[in-house]
Amino acid sequence: MVSLADLAERERVDFVLIAGDIYDGTWDTADTGLYFLKWLDRLQKSGIEVYAISGNHDAQSKMTNVFRLPNNPSGKPVMLSSSEAETILLDDLDVAIHGRGFAQQAEAENLVRQYPPAQPGMFNIGMLHTSLDGTSGGVHHRYAPCKPTDLISRGYDYWALGHIHTRKHHHKPGETPIVFPGNIQGRHIRESGPKGCEVVTVDDAQNISMQFVPLDVFRWDICDINVDGVDDADDLLSRFAASMRETVTRGDGLPMAIRVIVSGTSTAHDTWLSEPDKWSRQMRADAITLGGADVWIEKVKFETRPLKQLTAEDVASGPIAEVLRLFDELAVDDELARELDRELDDLRGKLPGELLNGTDAIATKDDLQKLRSIVSEIQPMLLHRLTSEEVAS
Repeated sequence: MVSLADLAERERVDFVLIAGDIYDGTWDTADTGLYFLKWLDRLQKSGIEVYAISGNHDAQSKMTNVFRLPNNPSGKPVMLSSSEAETILLDDLDVAIHGRGFAQQAEAENLVRQYPPAQPGMFNIGMLHTSLDGTSGGVHHRYAPCKPTDLISRGYDYWALGHIHTRKHHHKPGETPIVFPGNIQGRHIRESGPKGCEVVTVDDAQNISMQFVPLDVFRWDICDINVDGVDDADDLLSRFAASMRETVTRGDGLPMAIRVIVSGTSTAHDTWLSEPDKWSRQMRADAITLGGADVWIEKVKFETRPLKQLTAEDVASGPIAEVLRLFDELAVDDELARELDRELDDLRGKLPGELLNGTDAIATKDDLQKLRSIVSEIQPMLLHRLTSEEVAS
């Protein structure tokens, strides 16, 4: 297991670049700031310079103003300006680093327009905290928006970007590298897969090579199970075992949190969704056998579909037919769905914030598609309970 500091010292890098979000917004504990200062001190004693820009979370964080960062061994500041584009010249390396941080959390301006032209005869690096138009996928806010063509127009040799937590290269072979390295540790299931940094090497002819190095100490991942054509509900467990083994292999021996997503069309759909807790518990138990104590099932989501949806026409009369008729109407009647949505307002007021926001929100207001998805999950459970009680009576 290697940390960023370990890697920097092992590779004997000339400098480390951080493109924003050292701190985590409104989190006001001093521990993060103290750890960062300790990390800086270690690298500086090893002769490694660090250059950073502030991101939207840094602009929001109290830590940004509480801790005064020491200068680099060369005397140059660690943190570049947040009021104007600044250039740091490393004459001994023939490198020019250009960047500007966020002075406020919501930065809506295209900051690239302020960046100076490339320094002739030097390797020019641009640092920018940005959503880069079209890349955030609705997960991240649209901050310092720009296009890859805006970046290329500066004439720099490399762009080090921050804000998007997913590693991605936004350039074609032979073009100026435009790189989101992602964050170095996933924090939740939406930040799954290996997390780390880019080690960039430039030779005397300014040829660039890049290597991604994982640095995370805990891995989040998705275990997808396709159940198309499954008739026997118990077959789910054998398919889970096969998919789980593959998922654990991707974990590189790290402790893991895994979300299980069951999808597909099956005659066993109603069986699984009538008792989702039963099947989830069994998969959690099997996961311990398959992956050991260091593997934790974060959530099991059933996204299956029945081969045939039971409707009111399938039941001649009685209370079950009325329930099914209501489900049928909710699927097509927007006004009825909105009425149900309004009835949930009291419930929303009692729920914690994490259940009301984000992609995993279970009670998002005015989202009829999400509401209908929840209703479709409830139907098999409700019918199972009603029919069981009817038989018992």
